[in-house]
Amino acid sequence: MAPHNLGPADQPPVAGADSFAAIVDAHWTAVYKLLYHLTGNTHDTEDLTQETFLRALNRLDSFQTGTRMRSWLLRIASNAFFDVRRKRKRHKTEPLVEEPPGTTQDVDHALEVQEQAELLKVAMKDLSETTRLVFHLRVQEDLSFREIAQMVGTTEESARWHMHQARTKLLNRMGGDV
Repeated sequence: MAPHNLGPADQPPVAGADSFAAIVDAHWTAVYKLLYHLTGNTHDTEDLTQETFLRALNRLDSFQTGTRMRSWLLRIASNAFFDVRRKRKRHKTEPLVEEPPGTTQDVDHALEVQEQAELLKVAMKDLSETTRLVFHLRVQEDLSFREIAQMVGTTEESARWHMHQARTKLLNRMGGDV
C-alpha cells in the first residue's frame, strides 16, 4: 500500500490555536458522522465530538508523524464513545427516544426518508458496537480494512468479517433496500 500524502490537516500543529483550529475544521465532520452513527442522537454526538477534540489537543504529543490525522482523531472519538458507553452501563441512563422533527418542503418524500432512516437506525442498533463501527468507518470514512483493523484493535480479516456481517444483517433487515 502506498504511503498517504500528508496534507496540512494531517500534520501535528507546531504551536498555537490557529493550526489546531485548521485540524478541527478539516476533521470535525468526519468525527461528528462517526459519533452520530455510534450514538444515534445529536446531543451525545455534539458532546463526544467536543470531547474528542479536547482529548486530541491534550494529547498532541502522542500523535505519530506518518499516520493520518483523521484516523488518529477517529480512534480518539471511538474510544470516547466506548468510555461513555461503559460509564452509562454503570449508571443506567438512557438517551431521548426520538430527535426533534425538522422542517421539509416535500412531506411525502420526507416521510419516506424518515421511515427508511428509522428502519436503518433500528437495524443498526441490532449490530454489535464493533460491527457498527467497522461499517461506518468503511462506508462513511472510506478507510481501508488495514486502517480499520488498527483503529478497532483487530485483524484485517476480522474487520472484513464485521463488514460482511453488517451488510448481510442490514440487507436482510431492510429487505434489500440498502
